[in-house]
Amino acid sequence: MPARPAKKRAASAPIRLVISGCRGRMGALLVEEALKNPAFQLVGGTEPKGSPQVGRPIPGAEQLTVTDDLGPLMEQADMLIEFTAPEATLAHARAAAEAHVPMVIGTTGFSLDQMKRLEQAARKSPLFWSPNMSIGIVIVRRTISAISELLFNFGLGEVSRARISETHHTQKKDAPSGTAKALAEELMKTTGWLIPDEEIEAKREGEVVGIHSVTFEQPAERITVTHEATDRRVFAQGALLVAAHFSKIFKKPGLYRMDDFITALQKQPAPSAR
Repeated sequence: MPARPAKKRAASAPIRLVISGCRGRMGALLVEEALKNPAFQLVGGTEPKGSPQVGRPIPGAEQLTVTDDLGPLMEQADMLIEFTAPEATLAHARAAAEAHVPMVIGTTGFSLDQMKRLEQAARKSPLFWSPNMSIGIVIVRRTISAISELLFNFGLGEVSRARISETHHTQKKDAPSGTAKALAEELMKTTGWLIPDEEIEAKREGEVVGIHSVTFEQPAERITVTHEATDRRVFAQGALLVAAHFSKIFKKPGLYRMDDFITALQKQPAPSAR
């Protein structure tokens, strides 16, 4: 069966948005933030089969009811956003790819096999995935990259040690966090500094939204870079920022990351000052 063509949307029209897991912790925040943003038109939200939320109105958009069937919503959507669980995300990614609906994914905890399956879905339609949608974490990643490179340039790499720690709320299932792993990947990519998952300190405490620290220890000094998310709303805002620019940046099928997004934004002309 030939693939259906991608949907066409007038440049001035709002982005028709579907949020899966719309009554979850992150999904509810995505709904709230999307309803405040004129760049988006919320056209639907889903919850898993058997959820007591199915059939109920979506708060703030009472004309819409929560459904457990993503398929019909894909006919209306320009964009799908999801922060749920790996297997649910993979199923929704396949449905979005078949419908040629781009997708922004904030789900964490993917295994290597699940990441390969996500990449397969991205062969049909552009997908964006980031374990952390905070722009602040982008700044941290670039900062630790610069620090590690300078340490090696100064000949201090052999006498230095890098440590990563992260703290999250007790309901977070994956440990270490996807963000902590991404920080470790950044160090490996920049200078070959290896920090295995088992050496990342992961704590689960109360309602902590997310704290990540990278410490560089030398014999006589210590450098620590810390990022603390004080409100998980920042992740919803970051996902919507990506979604707002998606169609202008990611035109071809593929699995895109935050570095791709930031690099593309930096290439765009800066807005003129008034």
